[in-house]
Amino acid sequence: MQQQPTCTSLRVRSPQDAQIIFHAVALGVLPMVTRRLDTEERRSISSGCVFVWEERGPSPEATGLGIERWTDGKRWGPSRVRDEFLFYQEKDPEPVDIDPNSDSDTTIGSSPLVQPGANHEYVRSSLVKQTYSVFVETPMGRKKWHLIAYFTHDSLDYLRTVSDLPDLARIVVPPGNYRSARHNTSKNGRAQREERQVPFAPQYAPYPSPPRVQHSNDSPHYPGRAPPRDGQSLAPLTYLQNLAPPRRHPLDEEALMAFYPRLC
Repeated sequence: MQQQPTCTSLRVRSPQDAQIIFHAVALGVLPMVTRRLDTEERRSISSGCVFVWEERGPSPEATGLGIERWTDGKRWGPSRVRDEFLFYQEKDPEPVDIDPNSDSDTTIGSSPLVQPGANHEYVRSSLVKQTYSVFVETPMGRKKWHLIAYFTHDSLDYLRTVSDLPDLARIVVPPGNYRSARHNTSKNGRAQREERQVPFAPQYAPYPSPPRVQHSNDSPHYPGRAPPRDGQSLAPLTYLQNLAPPRRHPLDEEALMAFYPRLC
């Protein structure tokens, strides 16, 4: 039996749209794709097809639910990031044979979906693949869900949105149910560690401060002197002058005495 997309003739405008589709799958309103697409299903991919699938973990359940990775049999260019989505442009779309005597429509609205070529062979418009991934808590534990949407630029304005479908427009997504996977992984694919900002607190050695006489123009917090800069306190000069000189190392003392015996 051929596996159907989660949605058809639909475009995903924002992460909020994607989360509505995810929640519709969780509620059973929309189906989830449970296995990799076969050859015929890959050929059926067209503008407006949306697929939701669950990534199979390292220890899948006995039921084998989930897909290890998504494959659609198409060649894609490098990814582009926009609004938490990844976008891929199709490279070298395959030609399509069209029967010139067929009465089937090849347009949506006034925008052609295929371009005429020689020998009744048409090259369809290049697809764009749009992906979005989230972590979701399920009765079977934490899972990673993916949304894959396909569209062409010339048909984008003719596709429906979740606002056009009553079953989706009425869905309210509980806050925090679907957390973007891009916020939980770093560039090398590993989970990011939460970094703590430790405030800088300089330490200063305490020293005894001699008593001072407060004058009328002194600051009440810094009597007899100007307030310190940046919260730092400086030792009084009289205190520093009365400090004992640092003691030399014994080897330094012996060397100094050899040159100056009168210092003994």
